[in-house]
Amino acid sequence: MLERRAEIESIPASVVLVAYDEASLLGAKMLHDLDLPFPLVIDTTRSVYANWGLGRTNLLGAMLSPSLNWRYFRLLLKGERFLGFAPDMFQLGGDFVVDPSGRLSFAHRMRNNGDRADVAGLVHELRQAGASVQ
Repeated sequence: MLERRAEIESIPASVVLVAYDEASLLGAKMLHDLDLPFPLVIDTTRSVYANWGLGRTNLLGAMLSPSLNWRYFRLLLKGERFLGFAPDMFQLGGDFVVDPSGRLSFAHRMRNNGDRADVAGLVHELRQAGASVQ
C-alpha cells in the first residue's frame, strides 16, 4: 500500500491499520525505519479482531501455506529482511473498507497467513467508498 500512498491519499477515505502486537515490538520489527502514513491502532485484547470475525489458523496455515511462502520468497528477492516470527503466528488478520455511512463495503478475512487482499483491489474499493462522499 505504501507504493500507492499518493493515490490513496487522493481518495476521500481513510486507512487505519490495526495490530495486536505491543507497540515496542512493532516499532522494533515491522515498522522499523518505515514512515507509516496511516494511523495505527494497537488492539492488545484483540476485541477488534473478534468483532470483525477474524479467526485463527493452524500450523499448516501459519507456516506451511504455499501462498505465505511465495509471498516471503518474493519479499526476500526484493531485498526485504526476515523480521522473525510473530508473537502469535496463528492469529489471522483481514482487509476491510467501510463507506462514509459506516456500512462495510468490502471484507477480506484471511484464510491463512499468506492470504492478503490485492492492493489494486483495495484501492478500487476505497475509490468506490470514497465516491459515495462526493
